[in-house]
Amino acid sequence: MKFDWDLIVSSFAQQYGIRLYYEYETISCEEFRQLLTGLNGDTPLGYVVGIRAEKDPKRIKKLTAQEKKIRSDWAKFKAQNGEMKIKELNRDEISKTLSKIFS
Repeated sequence: MKFDWDLIVSSFAQQYGIRLYYEYETISCEEFRQLLTGLNGDTPLGYVVGIRAEKDPKRIKKLTAQEKKIRSDWAKFKAQNGEMKIKELNRDEISKTLSKIFS
């Protein structure tokens, strides 16, 4: 979450019109999780996640230098921190993590 926080903030503003720094006290952890899950590929986070998740070697080869940097930075982060996928977390773990962020 911390790695992508700026992307999350800008994506919430773009898709939902929610300014997290001003409205975080009114959004429950459950609602935040639901909104985060619903972000589409047209948001900054969705765009970056799409680049990170690309598997087609032909498409990867055609990525711009900046897009390749996004993939490289993500690979380094995963290598240093372990790969923890959000779908592997249960709701309680997600809520606890979000509570820490918003407290």
